[in-house]
Amino acid sequence: MASDGALRTRLRLRVLGPVTAWLEDRQVNSGPPLQRAALCVLAARAGRIVPKERLIGDLWGGAAPQTAEQSVYTYIAGLRRVLEPDRGRRGPFSLLTHSANGYSLARDACRTDAEDFEQRLAQARRHRAEDDLPAWLRALEEALGLWTGTALGGLPGPFCAAERARLGGLRLTAREDHADALLRLGRHHEALETLTGLTVEDPLRERARELTMLALYRCGRQAEALEVFHDIRLLLAERLGVDPGESLRRTHELILRADPSLTAAPSSTAVIAPAEAVRPRQLPRDPQIFVGRTETLVRLRALLAPWDGSAPQAVVAVTGTAGAGKSTLAVHAAHMVSEHYPDGQLYLNLLGATPGVGRLNPLDLLGRLLRSLGVRPEAVPSDPDEAATMLRDRLTGRHTLIVLDDAAGPEQVRPLLGLPAGNALLVTSRESFAVADDCVQLVLGRLRRSESVAMLAKLIGAERVAADPAAASELADLCGGLPLALRLAAARLSESRHTPVSALNSRLRDERRALHELESGDLAVRASLQLSHDLLAGSGHELDRTAAGALCHLGVLRTPDATPEVVAALLDVPRDEADRAVARLVRAHLAEPGEQGRFRLHDLVRLFAMELAERRLGERDRDDALDRVLGLYGTTVRLAMKVIDPHRVHPPHEFAEREPFALTDGADASAWLERERPNILAVAAQAMASCTPSLARSGAHLGFSFHWPLDFIGHHLDTVTLNGQALEVGDRLGDREIAALANGYLALGLRFAGRNEEALVHQRAEVALRRGSGATFSRMRALGNLAVLLNMLKQHEEALSSAREQLRIAREIGAAVGVRHALLCVGAAQLGLGDTAAAMAAYGEAATLATEAGDTMHYADALMGMAEVLLKQDDPRSGAVLYEKALVLIREHRTRAMEPRCLGRLGYAERLMGRPDRARAYLRETLALAEKRGVPHWVSFAREELALLGESPQDGPPGPGRG
Repeated sequence: MASDGALRTRLRLRVLGPVTAWLEDRQVNSGPPLQRAALCVLAARAGRIVPKERLIGDLWGGAAPQTAEQSVYTYIAGLRRVLEPDRGRRGPFSLLTHSANGYSLARDACRTDAEDFEQRLAQARRHRAEDDLPAWLRALEEALGLWTGTALGGLPGPFCAAERARLGGLRLTAREDHADALLRLGRHHEALETLTGLTVEDPLRERARELTMLALYRCGRQAEALEVFHDIRLLLAERLGVDPGESLRRTHELILRADPSLTAAPSSTAVIAPAEAVRPRQLPRDPQIFVGRTETLVRLRALLAPWDGSAPQAVVAVTGTAGAGKSTLAVHAAHMVSEHYPDGQLYLNLLGATPGVGRLNPLDLLGRLLRSLGVRPEAVPSDPDEAATMLRDRLTGRHTLIVLDDAAGPEQVRPLLGLPAGNALLVTSRESFAVADDCVQLVLGRLRRSESVAMLAKLIGAERVAADPAAASELADLCGGLPLALRLAAARLSESRHTPVSALNSRLRDERRALHELESGDLAVRASLQLSHDLLAGSGHELDRTAAGALCHLGVLRTPDATPEVVAALLDVPRDEADRAVARLVRAHLAEPGEQGRFRLHDLVRLFAMELAERRLGERDRDDALDRVLGLYGTTVRLAMKVIDPHRVHPPHEFAEREPFALTDGADASAWLERERPNILAVAAQAMASCTPSLARSGAHLGFSFHWPLDFIGHHLDTVTLNGQALEVGDRLGDREIAALANGYLALGLRFAGRNEEALVHQRAEVALRRGSGATFSRMRALGNLAVLLNMLKQHEEALSSAREQLRIAREIGAAVGVRHALLCVGAAQLGLGDTAAAMAAYGEAATLATEAGDTMHYADALMGMAEVLLKQDDPRSGAVLYEKALVLIREHRTRAMEPRCLGRLGYAERLMGRPDRARAYLRETLALAEKRGVPHWVSFAREELALLGESPQDGPPGPGRG
């Protein structure tokens, strides 16, 4: 094995032009473009581990193919063959190694010409600081001589694009420095040749224009120098909506009056003298169309220009999701308070979320601000701390507003924190600034519907909105109150003046087309969100990459909101890791926080996440993620019911093994079931619609497991919907067990909804499917449910026969819960047949058995049955006592489905006893509950009873029932 010394700088990589690799003294073929890009990624982080996910993000960004992981393996193998051809296929390898966390190119095993370039630039800066002009020029020429073309020429991927932009920016600055050095040495014509190409390549660089003006002036071409200024002024106004910077304007004035300071004598100091007082006015034009955000604007004005004349807030950050209108708001607010900052308003785009362009580093940021404040370019310190100190010194005693647009996060602007009192920073960012020192953060949410419609009216014309206000309101909702989406929708409508708003709405309703519709030119909601995702996915922080993965996996689900537990299941990671990933998404404004640890995705973010999941995850990965969520919910639903009532039985099913949500007691379990109901229903429905049979079965069984919670909570229509879908699954898969269960649970839901005849059809279907199936317990339960329905339809003879058959089977198999249920059905049938003694005996036995088992629900049911017998025997007083006892148990046990029946019959008993006030109170409460829970039988019963008491339901508010 080679020694460490032998490893040092064996590989030389040329990236300042077409990428080539040299191993010792020979050029080697480093493979296809993506393989060479992978080598560049590893070389840039030599000595550090590059996680596989990071490598994929650097090579493909958000457009990684399903084969990305396999491709990475192929590229690594190819690079190893190039770097260490004598090691064979299996190594061991010493230059490019692999660990559980990723890949690493050995430190000092690779040297790039980019490193040489940056080292020479550092030398040049030192020579400039020492006023050694010839050495400065020489170092710059050596640095620029390393370039042979566009950096990383022809290589694809986000990393190469960003690095190409970064190195290209350094090269442009070096070329400007080179021209500056030539000018100071009196070599004006050479400087002009350099600058001519530079301004053609990047016409918006103000420093290059300023140096060009000086070179022309020194060459005796004053008129042309002035023309350069007019050209750049028009170009800046047209492209960026801004005026030339202070330094460029000052040079223009000096040339206009042929100032003697512009002499051409060689000097180590700049010829452009600072003005006495530089008051920059750099704000972009105030937006012509601005709607809403009134409260936020008032708050911004109060912070930046306090009403009492006190010092402004040091740092104000406007944050929010992509397309929320942060930049527009900040510029508008800055114009509103500009008169409070007489010493100037500076504006910088920090490029924190600009695709293909490297973000401004702290020294670039400080340098631009200092130059805007009149500091000569060569006088700007090369050390960020020194530059920050100079900026604070320049701003002491002044009142200046600095607008920093599109910050990558607090770290990027940290050198500017702590400016002298009287100055203020107004920052916009997609990232949270909650942790920034001395900062007030204002988070931009959605526009209100009225504000969104008003914005549409300004963009497409008020008459077009007035022609169909309902469609305009729907369009505002479909855009989610997001200003960028509203502008893009308006652009779509403006492109076709005769297209009705409703036509665009119909396209936006299609989740597959919505993001395609919200595009116009270079602007697109998708592109904006993609950039936010890619910044996380390509980050060097593991948490950022986990958050990006969480966003992608959230696109698998179709739920209204989610929790960290769900994210943990999607990603198959521990809960604490999921917690941190969710918090990171919230800080990046890709998720909106809710109550009790919940969060949701903005509708358009959700559509983007769905696309992301479709592109980045294979079908198997998506199915596995959904299966884990089914396991989480299925396990927790059964745990919740066990905590609430351990006597209720669920059909057997093996869900994916997941740790359930933490539930402390019955109240906590009930609250969790109510909170998660929309998500459980959505996940079950999504799974049942899947083409994967195992997912469809698990979705159906999640619905079956959720029957008792829905029954207890009283959401019977959900039971009908859910089991209707399950019945389709059973039919589609030819699964008799699922079909039988779905018929049975569907019958229960229809029964509670008062649709007894329909329910009977499905209940008989379950009984038929259970015959000869060998599932004795299931057949016993189906017979019991059939008996309940038959009793409700007053078919008591058949009900008694079915209940006795249930009782026989239950005793044979030792199913205690079945025995209790059968006795309740026998009691109801005997009561219907007029045999009150037999009915009381059956109910009494059921009550005794329920008490022994601790089954509160069956005990309450038995008490109500005995109360009915007492009413039949003309003893309403004793019956009322039992009903009141049952009501206490029902409320303690939260068995809400039984509550309307108990209250209604209690009101009936009170009326029979001649106590109308108490009867009304119970019956009003019955009516309110029955209407709320959709139980038509008890709605009708309460209304009829109230009518007998001489009042309509509208005569008074519902009163609380006693008990």
